[in-house]
Amino acid sequence: MVVKPGRSRSNSRLPAVEIDRRALTRGALYGLAVIAPVSIGVEVLDAVDVLSKGPVVFIPAVAILGAFFLAGFQAARTARTSPYTHGALAGLASFTAWLTLRMATHLIFGERLLGKEGDTGLTIVATVATVALLSMSGGIVGGLLAARDDGRPA
Repeated sequence: MVVKPGRSRSNSRLPAVEIDRRALTRGALYGLAVIAPVSIGVEVLDAVDVLSKGPVVFIPAVAILGAFFLAGFQAARTARTSPYTHGALAGLASFTAWLTLRMATHLIFGERLLGKEGDTGLTIVATVATVALLSMSGGIVGGLLAARDDGRPA
């Protein structure tokens, strides 16, 4: 089969996804409203050496995953279409906003921007990528619940 320049093999196109910025902003702010206090609490507990003992470290992790879920839920509920896309992007946006704020505060205080002493660049990149994927996954699950709750098709 010969394909002429400017033409594709199939004439079908993927439908365009319209992103509602207001919905993304709302979802990201909801997620950030949970992530910020949890992060401050983690810093306080880390300073008094509570988090290094036992399974206490999982409580903030579950709270942060819940924040990604909440971000996705709120964005998907606000958006008219594409709840999964809005959920994933809102979860990622809340993580990105938190990461930006964290790096800014570390920069102001003259601390290392990301990671702890002894962390390699690869470790830091892998950690950020993993949390970014988790934020999108949590947002998608939030979007799923919002779409089911509204009774609209996903």
